[in-house]
Amino acid sequence: MTRRAARYLTMAWVALLIAGCSQQRTHSNSDPSKNDSTVTSIHYQVGPCHGMCPVYRVDIDEDGTTQFIGEQHTAVDGERVRTNDPERFALIRHQLSSWQPAMGTTIDTPDCGPRATDLSHYKVTWTNREGEQAVLNHDSGCHSEDARQLTESLRSLPQALGIEAWVKR
Repeated sequence: MTRRAARYLTMAWVALLIAGCSQQRTHSNSDPSKNDSTVTSIHYQVGPCHGMCPVYRVDIDEDGTTQFIGEQHTAVDGERVRTNDPERFALIRHQLSSWQPAMGTTIDTPDCGPRATDLSHYKVTWTNREGEQAVLNHDSGCHSEDARQLTESLRSLPQALGIEAWVKR
């Protein structure tokens, strides 16, 4: 591993650890540790806004494989694959676990609060070994404290996954 790559990975880990420490753990409708243990893939997609926001999809598998599909206003159009390690998947799974709904359910942003209507929407899907899914629809225009924390966490995913250069123009 190059020195630059090692430094980048260290900075990403530190940022994620700090973000994880600041999150409240009251967002999920169920016990996150129960859901967390069987999750084998996480899929998230970022929808359009009223402007030039990137529109893309990402699939992360438990082996760390990360598939990116740039759709609109991204630096890269189409599919790209990055080989990450299983620890990266575990870190992302942990980072998002407090917002994971119970398997078999779909929820919208908990406690949205005041809302701006022109920002991106996220859809996060967790899939377990049995093929069950938990889905969270999040409006990044929601301004409650919990919603802002979730938005920050979701916006940090491209950097944590090493795909930031594919997203930003």
